[in-house]
Amino acid sequence: MSSNQQTSAQSVNESVEYGEVVDKIFSCANDHLMILITQLLNSADMKLFDLAQQAKSDEERMKYMDCTRIFRTGKNDISQHFFVNLNNSLAPQKTTSDNLDSGELSLVNQDEMEEMVAITTMHAKAMNLYGEEVCNLEARLEYLELMCENSLDKESLDPKHICEVFQKTIENLEIAIEVKLVFYKLFDLGVCSKLGIMYKALNKIFIDNDIMPEIVLKTTKQEEIEPEEDEVSAQVATYYDPAANRSAHFIPRTNKDVNHIVNEFMSGEMTIKDNELKLPESFLRTPTQQDLDGRNCYERKDVLKALSAIQRKITSAQKNGAAPLSTEKIKQELITGISKQHGGVIDKQVNLLDERSIDFVGMMFGAISDDDTVSEILTNLIYQLQIPVMKVAMVDRSLFDEERHPARATVDLLTSAGKGINTKQDRLYDELEDIVDSILDKFDIDIVTFEKAVIDLEVIIDKEEKLSIKTERKLQKEILQSHARNIVINQLKMVSCEKKIPDNVRPLVLKHWSTLMLNRYIRHGRNSEQWVQSVLLLKLLLKCIQPIKHRSQFRMIKENHTALLEAVNDELYETQQDKDDISCQIDELKTLFLKLIDSHDLKVVDDEDNAISDEELIDDSSDDTQKELDNIRQQTETAKEKIAQLSASTKPGVWYEIYNGEDKPVRRLKLSVILTDAAQLIFVDRKGLKVIEKDAEEFAHELEEKKSRLIADHSTFDQALGNVIKALAA
Repeated sequence: MSSNQQTSAQSVNESVEYGEVVDKIFSCANDHLMILITQLLNSADMKLFDLAQQAKSDEERMKYMDCTRIFRTGKNDISQHFFVNLNNSLAPQKTTSDNLDSGELSLVNQDEMEEMVAITTMHAKAMNLYGEEVCNLEARLEYLELMCENSLDKESLDPKHICEVFQKTIENLEIAIEVKLVFYKLFDLGVCSKLGIMYKALNKIFIDNDIMPEIVLKTTKQEEIEPEEDEVSAQVATYYDPAANRSAHFIPRTNKDVNHIVNEFMSGEMTIKDNELKLPESFLRTPTQQDLDGRNCYERKDVLKALSAIQRKITSAQKNGAAPLSTEKIKQELITGISKQHGGVIDKQVNLLDERSIDFVGMMFGAISDDDTVSEILTNLIYQLQIPVMKVAMVDRSLFDEERHPARATVDLLTSAGKGINTKQDRLYDELEDIVDSILDKFDIDIVTFEKAVIDLEVIIDKEEKLSIKTERKLQKEILQSHARNIVINQLKMVSCEKKIPDNVRPLVLKHWSTLMLNRYIRHGRNSEQWVQSVLLLKLLLKCIQPIKHRSQFRMIKENHTALLEAVNDELYETQQDKDDISCQIDELKTLFLKLIDSHDLKVVDDEDNAISDEELIDDSSDDTQKELDNIRQQTETAKEKIAQLSASTKPGVWYEIYNGEDKPVRRLKLSVILTDAAQLIFVDRKGLKVIEKDAEEFAHELEEKKSRLIADHSTFDQALGNVIKALAA
């Protein structure tokens, strides 16, 4: 074969190879977007319903209802048109004179401008989340364009282009711009903000096919660039030495610190130099060239295959209540499994770096089991993922780099979803167990299994939150209203004691004014000016409608009844009560005042010896009012003193393990309501149902004595990773 023929044949082979990569990219993008679009359309109903419920006006509510109708009737068409538009845009485009820019400028109308702003905003947010992955993908696509005639345009899969595909999908829908903007908001939350996993998978296709496995950023003036003061040159310090930093009590605190240590440790550039904490042997042995080359070591595929066999073997055992395997036991089983693959002969060893991955993840899962913020029920469930995560650590370095990596997200979401589970008989536990079982059954080395688990867990969490929040809000409303009602009733009884309320003004006092007080208590509290004003006005009103017995009383009503009528009328008109009913009651009150004044105008008591002086009357009134105000302030101060004993983290929405008596198990409950002026805390279960009520002072003592305790809301994976790093840095 001539050299020209060989070159031609090689070119054809490369073209076929690159064409296969393009096909994989095409399929991968479609698969990921299909999951996200389907999830968006399936969850849109619930999200729009919630938005409609929260709407502050009928117009806004109708907007969301219109969106709901369109999604229900047209979601199949939206999905179909989206992928038709997407795949048409991904097909190679030939540039002709017809699609060249004519150079003319046209004005953009207001609706188009708002859409442009929405797309630009979505694109900017996306690039903040996963911009590096997008840039790497564009560099690789640009390289592929040079090597393959039918490649994809380098910007054909960037977030902005995908947003524009969605814009084209909905542009022919007969909907107002306000509704379209709601569509964009849902697309941003459901699709655009979650594309990071897709870009990671697309980049991996290039890496697996040895097409630009590394992205090297170059500059024509490289020699002029000097490292910033905060940066460390790789030549100066290639690894973190725990011995050198011990005196400074150095513990890595940022993600950058952690990632740097873990990556250098896993790649063999860093080794621990002492063994005070009895760390695994793989942490202490410095990798040789033979380890790095893999000579005399089992191939990674054999190790992964053996781990998969152990994964299947222990799944049924753990379901039957068996204790999780220790890392050493897993390594023993691993060697046994590999030897069976090779006819029972053990002639090699596991690569040191693979063994480090196994030991490192084993330590992390040990730290998870020690994390007392995770219940024992959830710990046992999460522990079943130990071997799958070990395999991920061996093949995917980004597990420790990427905070949103599907494997670590799965661990965190399991903890989050199960924080309110108290028994294995809980329906939610069964759902979480099904997801773990699915990972154990299907996961080999394809990260898509974890990606699906993340989506399923997010759906479960979203569904459970929606179900519980509706119940909890109803409960909160009932608790606050019941508490406020008791406060108002007690205040009315106190103020009206030994007072007579004429029948014609009873509705004004017992219905309208009590409703005003109820609302003021709920909105402003018992120690507020608004509440005190309502109490004082009520006292004055009740005093003025009593039968007249003294000259001073007569004079007070005659001189102040007009101002009192206006004040009561103005206060009631600020409420949302029936205005006509209020007007009628004010007229009744006015009639009562006039009747009192007219009937007693000629019956003023003249016997000065029997009359109570004005000063005595005023002093008594003043004393009573002051005592009442002092009583309110005292009760409020006592409640404040109790509340002050709680930490700043004690607030609604925080989860606790709650002491429920010496002979009863603790319950994992959420703090739902704090009645500040009563110093009472109300706790609910994961369904939003009230379980227990505690005095603030009593609960503070329980926390101090560690009978009850806070369930910290942190990343379980990050917490375990940090604990392992601290062990390395000790």
